[in-house]
Amino acid sequence: RHRIFGPLPDRYADYASSIHQAGSHLQDMITNVLDVSRIDADRYELDLSEIDARDVADAAMALVRIQAEDKSIRLIANLPEEPLTLTADGRAVKQILVNLLGNAVKFTREQGQIVLDAAIEDSWLTISVADNGIGIAPDDLARLGKPFEQAGDAKLKALGTGLGLSLARALADLHGGTLTLDSTLGEGTTARLRLPVKPA
Repeated sequence: RHRIFGPLPDRYADYASSIHQAGSHLQDMITNVLDVSRIDADRYELDLSEIDARDVADAAMALVRIQAEDKSIRLIANLPEEPLTLTADGRAVKQILVNLLGNAVKFTREQGQIVLDAAIEDSWLTISVADNGIGIAPDDLARLGKPFEQAGDAKLKALGTGLGLSLARALADLHGGTLTLDSTLGEGTTARLRLPVKPA
C-alpha cells in the first residue's frame, strides 16, 4: 500500500487500499465487541491518570481526518489555549471521541462540517461534536445507544456494527459521566459528552 517495493499499477494500489480498509474495519469491530463484553462482565478497569483533553481531542480528530477528507468534510476543533486537565482514562476518552466523530462523518454529506467544542465549567468537562448532516429520526434516536442498534439506511448500517455509541455511553458511565444526543432530521446531530474533572 505504501509502495515500499516500488511503484504499483493503479488497480493493484486500489486492491491494497481496499484490503487495508477492510482490515481496519474488522479490527475496530473486534475491539468494540471485546470492550463491550468486558464492560458487561464488569471486567473493564479504567486506567486513570491526569490528562489534557485537548491532546485527546487532537488525537481523535487525526484518526478520522482521512475519512472526512474523502468526503470533503471540514473538521473544526474549538479548543481553549489553557489546558483542559482532568483525571480520566485517556484511551477510553479517545475511544469515545473517535466513535462520536466517526458517526458524525458517516452521517454528514459531502462538503459538510463537523465542529468539536470543549470546555471545563463547574468541575465538569463538556465536549460536544456537532455536524450538519442528515440527522437522526426520532424513532431511531430512541433506540441508539443500545448494543447493535443502528440508524440510517442499509448502506449506512453496513459501515458499522451498532456498537460504537453503546460503547461510548458505557465508557462515559464508567467515568461517572453522561453522553447525550440531540438531533433534527435533515439538519444535523450534536453529541454531548460530560465527564467529572475528578471522578468519584
